Amino acid sequence: MINAMTLEQIAEITQAEIFNNSQNGTLINAVSKDTRTLKAGDLYIALTGENFDGHAFVNKAFELQAAAALVEEVQADCALVQLKVTDTLLALGQLAGFNRQQFSGPVVAVTGSAGKTTVKQLMASVLAQQFNTLVTKGNLNNHIGAPLTLLDINQDHQAAMIELGASAEGEIAYTAQWVKPHIGIITNASAAHIAGFGSLQHIVQTKGELLDFIQPNGTAVLNADDEFFPQWQARALKSFDVEIISFGLSEQAEVRAQNIKCDLAGSSFDLCYQDKEYKVRLSLLGAHNVSNALAVAAAGFALDISAEKIIAGLEAVSSVAGRLQWQKGSKGQKILNDAYNANPASIKAAIQVLKGAATSWLVLGDMAELGANEFAEHEAIGHFARQQGVQHLLATGELSKKTTEAFGDGAHWFATKQELVRYLHNNTQANDVILVKGSRSAGMEEVITGLQTDIKDK
Repeated sequence: MINAMTLEQIAEITQAEIFNNSQNGTLINAVSKDTRTLKAGDLYIALTGENFDGHAFVNKAFELQAAAALVEEVQADCALVQLKVTDTLLALGQLAGFNRQQFSGPVVAVTGSAGKTTVKQLMASVLAQQFNTLVTKGNLNNHIGAPLTLLDINQDHQAAMIELGASAEGEIAYTAQWVKPHIGIITNASAAHIAGFGSLQHIVQTKGELLDFIQPNGTAVLNADDEFFPQWQARALKSFDVEIISFGLSEQAEVRAQNIKCDLAGSSFDLCYQDKEYKVRLSLLGAHNVSNALAVAAAGFALDISAEKIIAGLEAVSSVAGRLQWQKGSKGQKILNDAYNANPASIKAAIQVLKGAATSWLVLGDMAELGANEFAEHEAIGHFARQQGVQHLLATGELSKKTTEAFGDGAHWFATKQELVRYLHNNTQANDVILVKGSRSAGMEEVITGLQTDIKDK
């Protein structure tokens, strides 16, 4: 937190009623939703959900010397000071919004179907060239994680980079109301998590919710290459005090790239903005990461960060964990770990990286949350991989059967990841490039671990 809050202030912000308060003036410097990480003096927030109820741990919070608990139901058998509210999740957001309002530094927020975590890392690196920057940790980008991130802003921070994810309509609006960014970046929209949204158009609308909360004199950074750019542009234009800056590979983009060269070591390109060109060498793989870098450069220019600092920040990022990250197999195979998550657009982008490999293996798990189109989307990936010249395709998961069937000769489907790993051990050799990708639920990091373990140990 930027400033410690008294229980009375917290009660006022959240419209809470205080119970068991024996003294006034207790100061809160941090909040926690998890007694496993709670520290003495924290405010414990008892969040509830379909499969959990934080109220069961209020007594544990008392044992751990929490200063107080924010609850929906007062625990009568616990002596801990308790602040009763109607909705603890909403109260968390209100506290986060209050802390954000105390912060005067630039706040950048990013959302999109693909690329937002990479943009977060690149933007954080650029901001770090000039500011002490708070960055969203891991995948804390949802209706709980984003408020917790905002509450981590303290007096030492000079800028903040916030990632916003969503799996249903309205979720970006919920978190963005607390974030109130000066710069809002939308990377793209595609059929990711479509089961929760119902349609691609609902995804487009949800990503666009970020634009409604950009602060006066702020900037919307939009992808000129995305088919939905006109919709986001029109939505941003409804606010007369928000500027728009476009990025992309097309000529009409204000921040664009020319002379792009991609290989298995990264990419080089000329960054073009306002009739000036700057040489950039990016360690991240694939043309899609050139686009991500352009989004960050556009945001940097909007913040009046110098081109030299923008380029230094971009070039300082070597890899993002689980996203086209180079690792080595036990037989010297070159593994591209892209197992963090997957959707049709991100798999297609990753497949294009394999073009530079002498011997290419594509290893896939199922893509989740694709709704009624799940079989067609998996089949389309098989056709796309064949068209792009992938030599070998292996897959596991019921949906991915369609992928191997569509690919044809050179494809194999496995009932278990263990069988798949054994096949790879027996059929790959040093310097073969193996791209591993799948949705979180597919657990494809197990395949990578298997490839890094000598077969005799299995």
